[in-house]
Amino acid sequence: MKKIAITVFTFMIITCLSGMLNAQEKDMGKTLIVYYSLTGNTKTGCEVLQKELQADILEIRDLVNRSGGWGFARSAFGSLFGFHTKIEPEHPDMSAYQNIIIASPIWTGKLSMAIRTFIDKNRFDNKKVILYTTTNAEEKEKYKEKNKDLVREKGGEVVGYFQILAKKEVDEEKVLRTKEEMVADTLSIVSSLEKLLTIESN
Repeated sequence: MKKIAITVFTFMIITCLSGMLNAQEKDMGKTLIVYYSLTGNTKTGCEVLQKELQADILEIRDLVNRSGGWGFARSAFGSLFGFHTKIEPEHPDMSAYQNIIIASPIWTGKLSMAIRTFIDKNRFDNKKVILYTTTNAEEKEKYKEKNKDLVREKGGEVVGYFQILAKKEVDEEKVLRTKEEMVADTLSIVSSLEKLLTIESN
């Protein structure tokens, strides 16, 4: 009887420890997608990634109205000169995540003001970070590096950079691509993302 009790007790301890280790491993593999979207292109791509990667998602809201022609002009001017803006949330709790995907439209070769403000106000120590951008034209490597440096300066390890084109050339003219085309492009990078990130195992 004593032998059975010891065996049962030992089994319970092993099971408990195993569960704790599995939970810890899963927490270490969790992914958070943080995004800002003005026209909806970046949001659409992030919702696809959320589903495919089983990630959590957080929208950064710009508290400055950027709609209409005047809003666009203000955004382009502010981005060009590296201005910041007022955002919500400013300091989200990212402690449970090892992987962070930061997503933003590109304005005048730079990340949007909302995302640059978010990066500036937070730390990414011991986290793998991937940048995901939507852009009207291919980004030059020097601008990509500058965007990566913003994250590196805040302690993040940038392991990847992916851009999705919002426009294409048709008869020598730039036209908007469809949401379906942008979704297809986003789906095509999922396997690459999984290889770069520490993905939670089932």
